[in-house]
Amino acid sequence: MKRIIIIGAVVASMATMGIAQSGCTGVGDGSSGTVNTSSDSVVENTALEKNSIFRTGKAPSYDTSVTERIVEDLGNRTIRAAADSTISNPTLMKNRKNAFILISKKDFYLYVYEPQGNDTVLLARYDVCLSLKKGDKQRRGDMRTPSCSMKRPFTISQIVDASTWKHDFGDGRGSIKSYGNWFMRLVTPGHSGIGIHGSTNNRQSVPGRASEGCIRLKDEDIIDLKKNYASVGMKVVIKDEAEDDLPFEITAHERQAIKRVRHFDPATTLTNEQIARATDIEKDRVKSNKVSVKRDSTVEPNKGPKGKNMTLEQLRQANKKK
Repeated sequence: MKRIIIIGAVVASMATMGIAQSGCTGVGDGSSGTVNTSSDSVVENTALEKNSIFRTGKAPSYDTSVTERIVEDLGNRTIRAAADSTISNPTLMKNRKNAFILISKKDFYLYVYEPQGNDTVLLARYDVCLSLKKGDKQRRGDMRTPSCSMKRPFTISQIVDASTWKHDFGDGRGSIKSYGNWFMRLVTPGHSGIGIHGSTNNRQSVPGRASEGCIRLKDEDIIDLKKNYASVGMKVVIKDEAEDDLPFEITAHERQAIKRVRHFDPATTLTNEQIARATDIEKDRVKSNKVSVKRDSTVEPNKGPKGKNMTLEQLRQANKKK
């Protein structure tokens, strides 16, 4: 994997992110593991808006040479796009507690930024795979990734070792490792079980659309994100598909001379309906004819509903059904 190291001057003084927090509990689409209940009151704070990261800038032009591709994979019509190089430069970071994540559902990127005085510095960039369906999440099981705003971001409530976690996607492969080394559980009011994790056994889906609602990174990238940037309480902004670069993003890309492979015009990206009707599609993995017992995604291996340990007899019965 090629990693780009960004070198450039940064401002030493720090600025904190004063953005709203909310809380919810539970486990949902595509996740497993225990949950710590958290409930944070919503706080209105416009300090971030006053920071210079909101200054205006001219967005780069769209690159029409790179397009979304429809790929049938394991029985689903997924979206894939040209991969980009990973950027990771923790040496530019001044205060880990001020760093925040911003995810572009339109361009399939996860960025890590940090406000530094009158500037905002891009620390890292990773390719991501998002939900199979476009649009904001409405209900459990709708195969959509939730969106939020800079004023009311999501937060990381837990960073959990997921190296042994398994999930059954209902595609005939059975219960398989799916999360990489780490699962970063997000507080997403109104929904539960959404997180940022690896892509074990589904690496080819990154970057693109194929998940049940979570955000997938390449396995090595989730390790890098956890090691160098992520922390419990970290703010996470997931932009809607129609939302383009924010002014501070434009400034950061220009000042740090950052190039990218993907920058789609939101007016021309494929809709759910266009994907469903398309006839010109690529083929990848074929769905197995093996009968797959769909597990409730709220159940961990060897554990019952809500994470309770199974009895020996319950475990034997569960294994017979595999």
